[in-house]
Amino acid sequence: MSQSKDKIDMNKNILKISFLILLSRLVGRCPIRVMHFCTFRCNLHCKYCGIWKTPKREMTTQQIKKAMKEFAGAGTIFWTFTGGEPLLRKDIGELVNYAKSLFPIVTLTTNALLLKERIEEIKNVNYFTISIDGPKEITDFNRGKGTFDKTLEGIKIARDYGKDVVINAVISKANVKNNFYGIRKLIDIASNFGCKLNFSTLYVDQFNNSNKGIKDTLLTNEERIRALEFIRKMKNEKFNFIMFSNPCIENLKYFKKWKKCYAGKLFCDLFPDGTVVPCLFRETQGIDGMKCGFVKAFNMLPSNENCSCGSTCYTELNCIFSLKFRSVIENLLKYLSFVR
Repeated sequence: MSQSKDKIDMNKNILKISFLILLSRLVGRCPIRVMHFCTFRCNLHCKYCGIWKTPKREMTTQQIKKAMKEFAGAGTIFWTFTGGEPLLRKDIGELVNYAKSLFPIVTLTTNALLLKERIEEIKNVNYFTISIDGPKEITDFNRGKGTFDKTLEGIKIARDYGKDVVINAVISKANVKNNFYGIRKLIDIASNFGCKLNFSTLYVDQFNNSNKGIKDTLLTNEERIRALEFIRKMKNEKFNFIMFSNPCIENLKYFKKWKKCYAGKLFCDLFPDGTVVPCLFRETQGIDGMKCGFVKAFNMLPSNENCSCGSTCYTELNCIFSLKFRSVIENLLKYLSFVR
């Protein structure tokens, strides 16, 4: 009975999301999806990430709840907790439950190292995105010795709780060499656990540009294109398993410029200190939501045109909101499949 009700609710939400996507093209601005960097602190120091080196004041529990309530009133459907490592916040369970009372879809991105201790607090998310870059030798090389085994334990715990998991891997030199050995093993790992699989392209930004390890992991343009072509081939053989849409993959191959970017129009990021930004790459355009109100800050964000993007997340959103047919259809089908 519960599963049937969940499926009905999800179907209603999918219809609501589809309607909002179409409506937003007419009204011009609505924060349909908010990615909340609830902390920049992290218990891993991955070779390609430097966000943990950027100290940020963090909003209190009540301040975050105020932000969520404002965004819910403005039409937000998706709320994603990310970081840093969200599970380092002591109040993450309270925040997840409050978000779930406001938003149809709540997700949490984690390295899963603390999932064993905290799964009961955060079990109400729709699904987890868990980071892993390949088999043991590759994940431990990129993310730190011992990470692979602990992450796999976290994935198993989430699945044993009946939670859907999207495994997210950063495409790096380590997992594309030897005829994409690491990517092939990721497909096996995700399949064995009954998880979805997604990939992030690696880029240099204001957080990781000083990392010495970025040189060990960053692909050349040719390597990135070949890797994405291989992933698309695998995706077309295993539809509804790998999360990329084909238009997203095509755009990321060449970092094509968007005539119109919907960051700051139909989606935004919320930083730990309450700054509302169009996206991670445009931190200088951020507006302090603590001072002027979070939705007001969102409505004040500037428009961006002719910008290119190396982020899988932002690129997929732009493909959807640009109404690229395959992106819209593939993503709707994949979200529906999260309800078993």
